Amino acid sequence: MTAIDATRTLTVPESVRKRRRGDRKVNLGVELVLLVAAVITIVPIAWTLLQAFLPNRAIVNRTWDFPVWLGNFRDLFAPGEPFLAQIANSMLITGGTVVLCLAVGAVSGYALSRLQPPRWITIPALILAAFLPMVPPMTLVPGLYVTMNNLGLLGSTLGLVLLNTVFNLPFAVLLLKSFFDQVPAELREAALVDGAGELRSFWSVALPLARPGLAAVGIYTAIMAWNEFLFGLTMTSGGTSAPFTVGIASLVQPFEVTWGEMAAAGFIAAVPIVILAVVANRQIVTGLTAGAVKG
Repeated sequence: MTAIDATRTLTVPESVRKRRRGDRKVNLGVELVLLVAAVITIVPIAWTLLQAFLPNRAIVNRTWDFPVWLGNFRDLFAPGEPFLAQIANSMLITGGTVVLCLAVGAVSGYALSRLQPPRWITIPALILAAFLPMVPPMTLVPGLYVTMNNLGLLGSTLGLVLLNTVFNLPFAVLLLKSFFDQVPAELREAALVDGAGELRSFWSVALPLARPGLAAVGIYTAIMAWNEFLFGLTMTSGGTSAPFTVGIASLVQPFEVTWGEMAAAGFIAAVPIVILAVVANRQIVTGLTAGAVKG
């Protein structure tokens, strides 16, 4: 084969070149949209971070003077201020909600996936799990308030843990069920043949294989419980009994809005969740797409 023949052989057809140019145009448009979305997302975060280090006077006057000032953080953690206790409350609420959702969700998801309960149990349970997250929590607040008051849990951290668990558990059950569905049934059968009980089969065989699902459920539940505001506002009296979300809202007063302290509080509260989302991004995507594609 001559060099001319080789060149002709390697020549790309015109239709292929046009298609490639069209793909590049499409990709450029998508990249521009993503860039605009990133800018819209990042600018408010950057502005909040800047305000956290500015005195309230500089923020209100809207000057281009940006003196670095740590007084906002000092005021938040000053003696007698409830913000530190509110951060501790949010950490306890988040940790308790994650533990309960993982424990109850793993057992329930395994039971729905492998134990094949009667349909009169399975169908109502799945309908309830799918329906409850769609109910606006505000419509349930009056009834929940009376219930919590009768149980003596009003204004307590335990009460907020239980409420957050109730509203996050349906998602945990459905997601973990989809992960247990992907575990080969032959492994459970082999464990039972070898003499392991159902509990041992769940603990030693199914649960380790569902660790990505557990991670996804734990991360999602942590984010939802950490950012929860409505129950903290309505089920506590504020102050040291409230989570930090209520504490941030309390910085808006009728005659004064401490913008700098609010921005500093928001920055402190956002750091753990941002770090968690960045570190565990793969687990979140894996969990949310579980069961979307069958092998």
